[in-house]
Amino acid sequence: MKLNPYLNFAGNAEDVINFYKDALGGEVVMLSRYGESPVPCDDDWKQKIMHARIEFGDDNVIMISDAMKGSPFSTHGNIQLTIGLDDEAKTHEIFNNLSNGGTVTMPLAKQYWGSLFGMFTDKFGVEWMLNCTEKK
Repeated sequence: MKLNPYLNFAGNAEDVINFYKDALGGEVVMLSRYGESPVPCDDDWKQKIMHARIEFGDDNVIMISDAMKGSPFSTHGNIQLTIGLDDEAKTHEIFNNLSNGGTVTMPLAKQYWGSLFGMFTDKFGVEWMLNCTEKK
């Protein structure tokens, strides 16, 4: 069993996909647009993302789409995406990449539980936490 986050956006999913792909050093392994599907849509939504899949790191996946036009949409809620790492340099790199243009709510710092930890909201409104526990 594996849990994969699926993020919806309001028409800017392609920007999100490119940002996350670059920030995480990932690869877009699937991308389909509304205009390629049998789902009816307005002309201005045909190039929007119906489904995309980014793979990165060791078997990690984020799936992304543009919500159907006119659907309610919000990035705010009770979910934060968390990445666990075991390399401090890589943790700093990903933290800096993903938080670029966003708001850091807790800078990366050593915590009482022994890990390097930080939190931010990225420029697309998605909340993240990074935790690094180095290998012993």
